[in-house]
Amino acid sequence: MKHELSLLLKQRSIVYLLLVSLALTCLSLFNGWQNISHIREQISHAQQEQATQQAHQVAEYSHGGLIDAGEVGYYVFHYVYQHPSEWSFIALGNRLVTPYVQRIRLLGLQSQIYDGESHHPEYVMLGAFDFAFWLMFFSPLLCIALMHDLKASEFQAQRLQFLTSLSSCPVQFWAKRLLLRWLLIVLTLITPVIVLAFIQSLPLTTLIQIVGITTLYTLFWTSLCAIVSLRPNALNASFNAMVLASIWLLLCVILPNLSQLWLHQRYPVQEGSQIALQHRQLVHNAWDLPKTDTLTPFYDLYPAWQHTPPVTGRFHWKWYFAFQHMADVNLAEQIEERVRALVERDQATAQLGYLIPSLWAQRQLEAAGESNITHLLAHRAQITNFHTELRHYLYPYLFEDKPMTPAAFMHLPSFGQ
Repeated sequence: MKHELSLLLKQRSIVYLLLVSLALTCLSLFNGWQNISHIREQISHAQQEQATQQAHQVAEYSHGGLIDAGEVGYYVFHYVYQHPSEWSFIALGNRLVTPYVQRIRLLGLQSQIYDGESHHPEYVMLGAFDFAFWLMFFSPLLCIALMHDLKASEFQAQRLQFLTSLSSCPVQFWAKRLLLRWLLIVLTLITPVIVLAFIQSLPLTTLIQIVGITTLYTLFWTSLCAIVSLRPNALNASFNAMVLASIWLLLCVILPNLSQLWLHQRYPVQEGSQIALQHRQLVHNAWDLPKTDTLTPFYDLYPAWQHTPPVTGRFHWKWYFAFQHMADVNLAEQIEERVRALVERDQATAQLGYLIPSLWAQRQLEAAGESNITHLLAHRAQITNFHTELRHYLYPYLFEDKPMTPAAFMHLPSFGQ
């Protein structure tokens, strides 16, 4: 192995390729780290602003030492945020197409959640240049560049018969060459990850998981290169490269995109913007409905408030927030269907990952970085729970016309606590 390594490193083209791989791995990690650092800064800024605003809001909404709960529900925004995990930089996943900081108030929740959802098709298709992107698309090309001409290069140099006659076991001879190249590729991919993990004291369990994913994925492509470049008549390097490049195009570009198209067709998901629009229409229509049309079903859901004073004037905050909430209730079935479709699509993607290695690698890295659909839905559920907690905290003040003191205002629920 030592002699083989020495021979390999004497080839400038191989050394340059390995150095380029090392540099691009570092660049992909840097880009992912910068994106996550920006998200953390924005979340930290939102938390500081929330704390600063609360003191000013007490003075702003106080009337004779008391605060109007309706104004609190309408004017006071609460920051909700999706904290990235320590390893999120490895695969940015959904974090780049969903808002990581949102402002929520007591109005209908669904329009607030889905107003910020944007999916630019070209951006989603290209993805971000993070470690997952680099590993999935470019590490196979590195394997192909280093291993497509194992036998062909020796044949063209007229050394093939000589080498095979010297070796008592040709399989072992070629296996050593493959193993050495594979180890060098893996080293250029995981060394920067390990160094960064130790510098930043990142969790070791996830590091082992990422090293395992990288090792298995590159091992698959190494095996594929071995099958093509070591077959009995693999004496044409250009032909081997063309075959392997075609397989790369099929497994890393064509099949993943075709599978996504099929998944979108098989499990259609309603766009978030459509849900937000429907919610707005429900709210706008509620202004023209008799108040009993809103309050009767609302009191069926919350019988504790049905004996509170009736709404007799043109406007009352409790009627306003009741029809905001009833718009959420009317869309609940659509939201459940959307979540169910997303989960089914995710499960189908997992099954396709057993057939398409690039999909498998991407999913595994997104799971390690907590950037997949499971974590997105968990974050949405956390926002819903917070909004429910906020409603239940303010309802007594709204429905019983109970005055809110500055102390009660300072104890408003906070997201993430």
